[in-house]
Parts: sequence; structure tokens; C-alpha cells
Amino acid sequence: MTAAGTRPRIGFLFPGQSSEYVGMGVELHREHPLFRAGIDRHADQFRRLTGVGPLDVFADPAAQTRAELLQPAVFLLQVALAEFWTSCGVRPDAVVGHSLGEYAAACVAGVFGVEEGLELVSARGRAFAAVPGAGRMVAVGGPDPAELERLVAAHGGAASVAAYNAPERIVVSGTDTAMGELAAAFERRGWLTIPLETTHAFHSTLVAPAVPALVAAAGRIRHRTPAVPLALNLTGGWAADGELGAEYWGRQLTSPVRFAAGVRALMDGGGTVFLEVGPGRTLTTAGRAQSDGSELWLAGLSPRTPDSVTVLEHLTRLEEAGIPVDWVRYHAPFRAMGRTVGDRPGADRPTPAPSTELPFRIERIVIHESASAAGSGVAVVRHRVGETAREVVDVSVVDDAGRPVVEVFGLELGAGTGEEAGGPDQLSPEEAERLLASLDTLTEDQLHALLPLWTGPDASTPVGSTEE
Repeated sequence: MTAAGTRPRIGFLFPGQSSEYVGMGVELHREHPLFRAGIDRHADQFRRLTGVGPLDVFADPAAQTRAELLQPAVFLLQVALAEFWTSCGVRPDAVVGHSLGEYAAACVAGVFGVEEGLELVSARGRAFAAVPGAGRMVAVGGPDPAELERLVAAHGGAASVAAYNAPERIVVSGTDTAMGELAAAFERRGWLTIPLETTHAFHSTLVAPAVPALVAAAGRIRHRTPAVPLALNLTGGWAADGELGAEYWGRQLTSPVRFAAGVRALMDGGGTVFLEVGPGRTLTTAGRAQSDGSELWLAGLSPRTPDSVTVLEHLTRLEEAGIPVDWVRYHAPFRAMGRTVGDRPGADRPTPAPSTELPFRIERIVIHESASAAGSGVAVVRHRVGETAREVVDVSVVDDAGRPVVEVFGLELGAGTGEEAGGPDQLSPEEAERLLASLDTLTEDQLHALLPLWTGPDASTPVGSTEE
């Protein structure tokens, strides 16, 4: 639990290769200028290093089979997402990555810059592309890690433990023959085994030929002491001064990923909110397996959910968890373009239309003490996810600094289209006043309470809540 008045500690989790999917980040790039700027800022360098643009890789299944294109694309997607979350006020207190994701974690921690990271990860991708794809990987639910390690060791250099992802969730890697024999041995013991689709037998001796080129590229990059605590794949502990350098990345390539220990370090360090920064939900699923249920785990982008919905749901849940979300910064690019969230480029701006088909009610109104201060501000209207029969929203009136002044929970506006379910709209004070004033059965006193910023410094705004 977080002490009253303190912000929860946030951990950013950066997934590795195999988390990608066709179309990852494409919609968010199209819809949100903050994320688009993070990608476009490095698009020219990406094109110089790979010969194609980042969106070409995000959207092309053929490109995603090529390590020299996919690996820098995953890295850029992750660091741009981290910049996006940070712009919205969600800043990491600690970070951990998984395999390829550790490069993005190191970049976000300040070990090297984005451009340096792109150079390094592109070199890593080219090194992998020069190594023939051989061997395979198998995930196993092994309740006895010591027995599993003994079985793997019996195969010598033909098999390796590739990752300790969570208690009883381990990945092994090696030659086709060794993986077949190990899978049979695991199944005889009643252990669940899942073959993984990968281009290489990562974190095994089979990828050792890629190490010299990677170390040489890393040697050209200046490594700095992490400014944000970084839990390492090699040790599962915090990165010490001077521990990260060219040789580290060489050893990381062929050694087990100790993600379970890394995420445990974040949890032991006070982390209670964990955000997967990238595509997929592999890391939040693994982290949740060693959680007592008190932490908040937010998965990454998914092909099953529009990016804009994922982002807005996460921001809402983060705010509910006690993290101050910078809604003003989030909405600023849309206001500059004369759009509200949910508009498509070039679309006419929608005008809220009152409905009298269904009654409305208010679950709760909270008027904060700061409501007594007059000033300019905006109202953020969050549409409740999954409400189809009627339009149910939560309303926050915030001041210029993004601090809430009035919050209304469960305001039913009547029949809604559901088109924007899950997303917040930012309305100007005048628009919000018209919207709320159109609700005929809202009492004058309640309307007055909702509009303290617009009625002047002498407005009567008792602190507290009412339920109706």
C-alpha cells in the first residue's frame, strides 16, 4: 500500500523480441501527436541505418522476420512509448528490460541516448542476421528449477537455460535435437511445455558468433551511470557504476535472462505499479505470477485493442492509483489542431448533443478545496468503457496545472453511440458548461458546484461530496 499523500513508485518493463505484432504502434502514431513526434524525431536515422522507415517495419510482416529491421524497430517503439508516458506525467522510478528490451531500459535509464541506442541495436540486428537461424526455444512450467537445470546441463553446450521469467516459468534454448529430447523429458515429469516461435536459439551458445560484432559496436558507445535505477538481466540486481559496457552486452547475449529476479528487485524497492512499455503482455503476466495481488500491472499495446483505447484506459487506471496524470499535456496537441480526442484528421469537430430519451443520475460529486481559487481551466470527460445502453462519463475539472478542482463520477448523459467508449474528451469551459447546462434535470445548485472556475472567485463551493 502507498502512504497517503505519496505517489506510487512506477516500474517500466520493456519486452524483448517475439512480443512484436503486425501493426504495432501504427494507430497510436496516426492518432496521437506526442507519440508520433517521438517516432518521427528519429525516422531519418532509422532509415539511414536500415534502408526503410520505422512505420514500414511496424506494419510489414515480412520486415518483421528480418532481425536487422525488427530489432531497431522494437527499440524505437519502446523508447518512443516511454517518452509518451513521461510526457503524460507517468515517469519511471525504476526500469527493467527482457533481452532486447534491456537496451530500451538502459536508454530510458540514461545509460546512452536514443541515437546511440539505435546505432547499437541496429548493429545487434545485423550481427544476428549474419548468424544462420538454428535451434529453437521451449518454455516450460518447471516446478523444480534445480532438476530442470540438471537436465539441461546433461546436454552440454547443445542446450542452455535462456530465461528465468517467473517462479516455475523458465525458457530453455538450444539445438533442435536437444530441445526435442528435453521437451520429452519435461513432459514425462508432467511439466507443461510450449514451443516458441523465434528466429534464433537466443541466449545459448548457438548465437555466440554474433558476440564479436556486438561488442565492437558497443565499444563505440559511451555508457553512463544509470540516472534511473536499472535491474540487470545478468544478475537480477541493480546496475552498479561501471557495470554496463561493451563486454556486458556480449555476455548478456549468451547468458540467461534473470527477469524474475529483476522484477522482484523493483517490487522490493517499493514498486507497486508496473507498466509494460512495448507490445504484448508477456512481462506483466510474468510479473503478476510473483505478485501478492496488491500491485497494478498494465500490459503493453495489443492487436486486439485499439492503441488509443489502451492508452486512455491505462492513464485512467494510473490516475486512480494515485499517479498525477498530465491531462493538459496529453490534450494540448489536439486543442492546437482544433480537435478533440476521438476525432479523425480532417473530421468536423463534434458538437455534444443532449439527449432526453433517458434520465441521468450522478453517482458522486467531489469538490476539492482548490475549487475556491478562480482561474482558467478545462474539463476532462472520460467515457466509461463498455457502456452501450447509455453514455456514462466521469468528469474532472482541472486547473492550468492539471490539478483536479471538481470531479463527478458516474454521470449518465443518456443514449450514447459508444463510438468513443474508453476515451476522454477535453472540452473547453464554455463547451462543458453548455453540455452540463443541457441536462435539464440537473439542479441549479449542482450545476453551480460543477462550474466553480467559471463563476468567479466569490462562488460558494462547499468542500465535500453528495450522492444522488
